[in-house]
Amino acid sequence: MRNRPVRAPSAKLFTSAPPLSSEPIYMIFADIERIVPNGMTHWQHPRFFVNFPANAAPESMLAEQFCNAIAAQGIIWQTSPAATEMEEVMISWSAQALGLPAHFKGTIHDSATTATLAAVLAVREAAFNWQGLNQGLSEKKRLRIYISTQAHSSVDKVVKVVGIGPDDLVKIQTDQNFSICLDFLEEAI
Repeated sequence: MRNRPVRAPSAKLFTSAPPLSSEPIYMIFADIERIVPNGMTHWQHPRFFVNFPANAAPESMLAEQFCNAIAAQGIIWQTSPAATEMEEVMISWSAQALGLPAHFKGTIHDSATTATLAAVLAVREAAFNWQGLNQGLSEKKRLRIYISTQAHSSVDKVVKVVGIGPDDLVKIQTDQNFSICLDFLEEAI
């Protein structure tokens, strides 16, 4: 991994037309070995600093194998009771390990975007006295979100999804420590 580039070269690696006949599995594996490792952004690369490179931890890979083998749809309790209960237990264990109060609740999210979505929806609903989902947003006051210029790109996507809109997403400059400049924040508010 260390000797590969972090990002793949921008070149087309696959043929544009599908094969006309089937291929033996050894040829498919040869294509995978030839194309895929050199055509990926390597999240586990020692020089990759963009996102959260934890998916190659042995625990993560084992969990992924279990998930793939079961092919569960962990949407709600009825679709996967054990998965839902496992998530609740893991949240409880995490809260205990962090010394949080017993009433602490949470969820496990699969990405920064879904975590940001849950947080912004909660903030939006609190601003609307928990009536935005039931009554809609057309008669509601305009909301504004203030974030750092260093905030995750998921915020840009989420404000569109929750109906706040990019015009009301205000990005505040940071200082040399990448913290929001309070003077700029106060001015923007």
